Amino acid sequence: MEDRKGISGGVRIDGQYQFDWEIRPLPLAGTDLTALRFGAAQAVEGPAFHRAEVEIPAPADGFLALPGWTKGQVWLNGFALGRYWDRGPQRTLYAPAPVWRAGRNELVILELHRPGERVEILDVADLGPTD
Repeated sequence: MEDRKGISGGVRIDGQYQFDWEIRPLPLAGTDLTALRFGAAQAVEGPAFHRAEVEIPAPADGFLALPGWTKGQVWLNGFALGRYWDRGPQRTLYAPAPVWRAGRNELVILELHRPGERVEILDVADLGPTD
């Protein structure tokens, strides 16, 4: 049984095979994200890393909502919370209390398409339609 990931054959655009790919690794191993270069403060389309800081008085379970964001991944204080996609089904990511710190917290977001204007921290999950 094989469960290969990624590109395992030729890649075509409009039926034409593509050649001479340039592949670059992203420095995402472990929890040290200091080597990343972040996107501009204004919304730019295309893949980019974004960073935000949030202050909280005490750690507690929470849920991150990314209204207006399209598709990507989120890290909280270096911990990978997970992937999001505006198609759903879920609309929030669980951010457990042990990942939060009293005081300053850092969010890193890899947006692949179009960033939103804000990130919301909620006290309840939004799992999308449940019927």
